[in-house]
Amino acid sequence: MRSAARQLSTALIAYHYSVQELIFRRSRSLITVISIAVAVLAAVLLNALATAYARAIHAPIETVGADMVVQITGDIPPKLEGLVFPHPNALVPAADVAAIRHIDGVLSVTRGVYMWELAADHYQSVLGIEDGPAGLQSLAERLVAGRALEPASKAVLLDSDFAAKRELGVGATLDVGRTAFPVIGIVDAARGGKVVRADVYMPMGAAQRLATAAPQVRALYPFGADDANLLLVKVDRESLESVVRKVSALLGKKGIVSSELSFREALSGVLFLSQRMGQIVAAVIALFAAAFVLRATASAVTERRRELAVLQAIGWPWSRIRQQVLVENGVLALAGVLLGVLVAVLVALALGSVSVTVDLPWDLSSTPHFIAAATLDRTQTISVPIAIPWLAAVVAAAAGLVVALGIAAVLVATPQRQPWALLRSE
Repeated sequence: MRSAARQLSTALIAYHYSVQELIFRRSRSLITVISIAVAVLAAVLLNALATAYARAIHAPIETVGADMVVQITGDIPPKLEGLVFPHPNALVPAADVAAIRHIDGVLSVTRGVYMWELAADHYQSVLGIEDGPAGLQSLAERLVAGRALEPASKAVLLDSDFAAKRELGVGATLDVGRTAFPVIGIVDAARGGKVVRADVYMPMGAAQRLATAAPQVRALYPFGADDANLLLVKVDRESLESVVRKVSALLGKKGIVSSELSFREALSGVLFLSQRMGQIVAAVIALFAAAFVLRATASAVTERRRELAVLQAIGWPWSRIRQQVLVENGVLALAGVLLGVLVAVLVALALGSVSVTVDLPWDLSSTPHFIAAATLDRTQTISVPIAIPWLAAVVAAAAGLVVALGIAAVLVATPQRQPWALLRSE
């Protein structure tokens, strides 16, 4: 009991001494807390912004349910009439499709056939797409009226803007390539973005049959009943750069490989907020914060030499003195960490989201330049909510504690073996 009471009394004395010391040296305490808070704030907030921008960069491609859009540049048809392939959508050879499927990191390949239909009185873009999450299933998620397409359907879906302009609805009939197709649904394609957007959507098989029978397609390409001119590729995110490089090498100079890497180049104006640059900025701020903490702690220890010598002289072991300094720095570090995380959360809530404006390449959703009514607004503004990366917050908090305690431990590592010598010099 006496031992427990003695330990409790010692702990209370140490606690009272720490509180008095922190209050007495308010300037040092404030500098340490603010330095650690700024470092934690920078690490957490820059990481959150970088993550949000990275998601925004990926969003334009993600709207089609794929990580890459693969095309090959071809030639202009002899005549711009009937069903034609836009020149960014030449035949993708079956051998190349098979080779892409077998590249390490490729998870799935969805084939498509993208065409223009040009006539004296109208223009319409047509997309035939395979079944799957990036194909017909993606269209089903955007239905606003009617029902979804099945792979064997002999019907079409219409984009809502196109349907309104042509005054067509579910149950109407639309001619595509001199073939009549019933309209069984309307989709809001704009809701998912403007990448590979078309006026008319149909199953892959129907589009292949139309393409193989189109004179202006046959004039340029040996397009067969099982060919495609557009690929939507789902990729393991960690392998994206490697897959893009390999596909580009496979297709050669005429290949068009669009991915979030393409949009990073377009967003060079916000490159400073890329994840790597954010980490560099946070590291620089952390170094300055560590320097301030080191200076404040060193000054405090130097100013307290006489006081620490007195404590030694009255019987405090150096290990206890060292522990006292560590506890004080630990309290300051904890306060700085909590303040930094709290301010980061408040700033993230105040900002709400980040917005990035991207001009989508014409190749990704081509329209005839010579038809004014076919022009699309290719400017896409992407807003992504800012979320606190709690793993990064935990790492930053742990780093702040380690730095503060490490600095204090180094400064009081060597005991003052002769306290009376210091007292006599005073």
